[in-house]
Amino acid sequence: MGLRRALESAGHTVSHAATLEEATRRVLASDFDVLVLTDGLEQSLERLVSARCGESAAIVVMAQRPTVEGVRDALRQGASDVVDAAAEDYVLLAAVERAARDGQLRRELSMLRARLGEASQQALVGRSGGMAHVRELVGRAAGSRMPVVIAGEAGTGKDVVARLVHDLSERASRPYATVQCGDVDQDALARELFGTTEGGSSRAGLLERVRGGTVVLQNASSLSPSLRAQLSRVGLTRLTQRVGGADALPADVRLILVMRTEAGAKEVDALLDAFNAMLIDLPPLRDRRSDIPQLVHHFRRRIALEQGITLPPLAADEMLPLLGREWTGNVRELEHWVERATLVSRAEQAQGGAQLAGIEFGDAQVTLEQLERAYILHVLARESGHQSRTAERLGIDRRTLYRKLKQYRLEATTKS
Repeated sequence: MGLRRALESAGHTVSHAATLEEATRRVLASDFDVLVLTDGLEQSLERLVSARCGESAAIVVMAQRPTVEGVRDALRQGASDVVDAAAEDYVLLAAVERAARDGQLRRELSMLRARLGEASQQALVGRSGGMAHVRELVGRAAGSRMPVVIAGEAGTGKDVVARLVHDLSERASRPYATVQCGDVDQDALARELFGTTEGGSSRAGLLERVRGGTVVLQNASSLSPSLRAQLSRVGLTRLTQRVGGADALPADVRLILVMRTEAGAKEVDALLDAFNAMLIDLPPLRDRRSDIPQLVHHFRRRIALEQGITLPPLAADEMLPLLGREWTGNVRELEHWVERATLVSRAEQAQGGAQLAGIEFGDAQVTLEQLERAYILHVLARESGHQSRTAERLGIDRRTLYRKLKQYRLEATTKS
């Protein structure tokens, strides 16, 4: 009873079982965190594990005069820890605390893997080893509170991964905000992130407003050294300070830093060091060509659902050339190819001069310029007229998109 009193005095709820059979029944019927084996019952460890008790409760063995071989065997059979029965109570208490914590982490990881398995079917398409590693890293990141650096070439899916880390984390129900760090004035960016106190007025920054949520810093390699240091302190202290203010304010946010690997390995390392972050490095499509058929099927299925149409499967001679292309724009380029191919296919099937995005197809010969115009306007419509998102989706800079849209408006004015 001394052991029971020691555990209860430490805040644990204790249930005692006199026999192995009774212990097995109780563990399987109730939700116990830790099972402590005493009075020589360590010999029954294998029976308990085979009865699947170790899946619901971590097992700590109190052994009489434990030997190295005995401890090794117990750990191999599934025990979380082995403690000398003659040791002081605090030794057992420490072992129980460790086992309870490890058991909770195992259950959380199991739940996370189940959620990740479902979500990755939609977000992380591909069976290659590279994508399996990415899924593993996403699971680790989602179960951690550490800052995360997501690096990859343009079009590899960095935004998708950032969102998935948030959606699978304990912050999933809290706000998710994205801020652009490249090609912006760093002082203005600081005011947006930290807020301001000027004169008699104050304005809360993004780090205050996204309470309990996630802030994604796009093109994070463009952050100035000063902003990196300030943001790093926020991650460490969970406190922020408005520009011009003196008071420390709570800032419970998870930082995800997104950057292109084209910025260089030194920049990746610099962000990892500055934020003490974990890295998710996304492989380019040329390194995961075996995923191309599955990706094509995924994009075609999405298009069919969105447009309420039925698309015939691609023939082998249509798929093979895709496997040999370089895909410098990675998954985004492949997605655009599938969308354009679907657009052309539907145009070729159209009868009686049917129109699509302002182009009369039918028997007419469609030029590449017309197809490009139709596709750009199609993507612009899908992004509800948002030019920055449209340019990002197309893989072109905003100036190029603005120039083309201006040209289309001029052409429409000239024709009318």
